[in-house]
Amino acid sequence: MEKTSQLRITWRSILISFLLIPFNCYWSIQRGLIWGGPPTTLSLFYNVIFCVFVLTVLNIGLKHLIPGLAFRQSELLTIYSLLSMATAIGGFDTIQVLIQVLGHPFWFATAENEWRELFWRYIPRWLTVDDFTVLKSYYNGDSTFYLKNHIYAWLRPVAWWSAFLIVMSFVMLCLASIFRQQWTEREKLSYPNIQLPLEMTKKVSNGILGNYLLWVGFGIAGGLNMLNSLHYLMPTVPEIKLYTDISSFFTEKPWSSIGRIRLRCFPYAIGIAFFIPLDLSFSCWFFFLFWKLQRILGSMAGLHSLPGFPYAEAQSAGSYICIGCIALWFCRRHFQHIWKSIVNTSELVDIKEPMPYRLAVTGFLIGTFLLILFAHRAGMKLGIAVFFFSIYLLLSITITRMRAEIGHPAHELYWRGPDSILLTTLGPKGIGSSSLSIIALFWGFTRAQRGHVMPHQLEAFKLASTIDNKRRLVWATMCSILIGTLVSFWILLDLSYERGALRPGWGGETIRRLESWITTPTHTDVPATMFMGFGFVLTLLLMVGKTRWFWIPFHPVGYPLGPTFSMVWLWFSFFLGWVIKWVILKHGGLGFYRRSIPLFLGLILGEFVIGGGWSLIGVLFQIPVYVFWH
Repeated sequence: MEKTSQLRITWRSILISFLLIPFNCYWSIQRGLIWGGPPTTLSLFYNVIFCVFVLTVLNIGLKHLIPGLAFRQSELLTIYSLLSMATAIGGFDTIQVLIQVLGHPFWFATAENEWRELFWRYIPRWLTVDDFTVLKSYYNGDSTFYLKNHIYAWLRPVAWWSAFLIVMSFVMLCLASIFRQQWTEREKLSYPNIQLPLEMTKKVSNGILGNYLLWVGFGIAGGLNMLNSLHYLMPTVPEIKLYTDISSFFTEKPWSSIGRIRLRCFPYAIGIAFFIPLDLSFSCWFFFLFWKLQRILGSMAGLHSLPGFPYAEAQSAGSYICIGCIALWFCRRHFQHIWKSIVNTSELVDIKEPMPYRLAVTGFLIGTFLLILFAHRAGMKLGIAVFFFSIYLLLSITITRMRAEIGHPAHELYWRGPDSILLTTLGPKGIGSSSLSIIALFWGFTRAQRGHVMPHQLEAFKLASTIDNKRRLVWATMCSILIGTLVSFWILLDLSYERGALRPGWGGETIRRLESWITTPTHTDVPATMFMGFGFVLTLLLMVGKTRWFWIPFHPVGYPLGPTFSMVWLWFSFFLGWVIKWVILKHGGLGFYRRSIPLFLGLILGEFVIGGGWSLIGVLFQIPVYVFWH
């Protein structure tokens, strides 16, 4: 362990982080939009792990050659945290999606789709780009961003969206500060995702890098990635397939309704599952099969006549809302504690917090007000804006809580965000065309939320729990997000004018939805709303049951994750991780489990370092390479 005097967030670590942010954002954007295998669709960003691993290895040499220049663990963890947050804000489901929306309603408008008549009047020009001369070069490429008219056209919308994202990130930071003590010190959530950077950055003498089991796991995962990467470039090299699809075995009714069943082995997912409590890892793969069972039973009962059955997205959304409400309920005494500290300034109960409670609560309220004002100024009805951001912030709390508890390798809210919940409960008719148009523009942060910034902020606070100047981390976090935002916009615009718009289909996703909302407006989707309520109630019952009878293996957190896209890929790896951990604990005991930890950290590290290394080679040499995650 480092000496207490050494546990500091240094200016050197902050500066190095800021210098590495453009490199990491460029890497993330290239992989996400051009070559495939985006790092920000995972909870742990492999590009950040790769960078910190390289710094850790170089640090071993520095300790022997120039000990005075060697990094402390606190500095390496600071770099990890700041890079993660900057990468998240410029990630696959944030700015990379947002920028595709800004010109789409104008460039792709035709006489046939009648977009001009349908919603042009509702699209605020200060948030979008409608100059066809500018958009022609943006979508077709073979041009440059560095022309006066191009820069001028994008300057205002980029400035407004950057301000919006920074305010929203600050609101998330305030929330993370408010919940930190309850989740970290009182409930003692496990934070599985931080185990690798935490252990990796320790001294070799007392860390996992000096443990041979780590390198065994590294060799297994890294060797598989190396072999498959070489096979991708040279087909004569043998391949070890880590996946198969058994859907072809289910061809007759009612089994044919089961959909795709992938058996995919991700070493890093097995490694992460190993650090999750058994009931949680069991629930993740169990509820995936539970959703498949619903499809089969629905086919047998003839319920497929209901459009959307089994309404997996609606059930999952209701479950997410319930988990968020439960999290708030469990924090009720903590909120009283915060209120007392705000009222009674003589009680320095928040002296060790990253942000004083008074500042956190005030910042949250003012920031939320600004977000609502932004949406209202853009054209969203005030009541709809309040409802929208209330749901969004509740879901943010849910995601962060689940991440701290379960450490899921990938989380997303496809068709489960505030936009989908509003459309289900109120219907397009109840929302109105103007509000619908702004909801469509918000696709950049509501699409899937896999790179949500708030979990990374809370994990940064957890990693900094023993550091004596945590409040320096607060402004360093905001600076990293500011740099990540501006750099990401710049890289995306530079690449788009050179190559042509990188993923214009993402803009089409939300604008085509807007077209359908306005042309065929509907009222409340009653069946979907009922299934949303069912998801809420079932999650509540699971939580009550789990609280009263702890031996019940079904954890409510696994229920909304079951039907997600990521679980389609990851469920089998979670099953393997659960089986391995169960066998180790049953037959080897807690001591053997603890001794096995480096092996499973090695699985994560090996896949991320070797797989991430090949990913970087692809970016540097502009060639397609094998990607371990799709």
